Amino acid sequence: MSSRIAGIDVHKRALVVVVSNVEVESEFQFERRMFGGNPEQLRLLGAWLLEQEAEEAVMESTAQYWKPVWGALERYWKPIREKREGAKRRSGTLHLAQAQSNRGQRGRKKDFADAEPSCRSCRHRILNPAKHRRSDFRPR
Repeated sequence: MSSRIAGIDVHKRALVVVVSNVEVESEFQFERRMFGGNPEQLRLLGAWLLEQEAEEAVMESTAQYWKPVWGALERYWKPIREKREGAKRRSGTLHLAQAQSNRGQRGRKKDFADAEPSCRSCRHRILNPAKHRRSDFRPR
């Protein structure tokens, strides 16, 4: 049984994305890519996640920067993953985690390495969900 999970490290002007191909008993293998934060780049992110066949996506609730990414994934990625033939129960699930719950090692600032723990936490179901009001998830 394999699963593909996307981890997104959200910055003010850039998104660092890794997609892991996870087998139950094996190592994590990552595909890595960077995207901008403008609407066209967010559409490309959704298309790339579809191409990579990511079943779930997880990102940290960093300031307000996560909101447009969440909105774009809800528009361009989530409906297609949920409605495709052979969709799993968790297909198209978006996770928003507390920023502190998925931290990499201190003092080793590497953007891709910051996104990878999100994939691991999601796979092992140990994410700390962010505490936001329902209205925070709607684009303004």
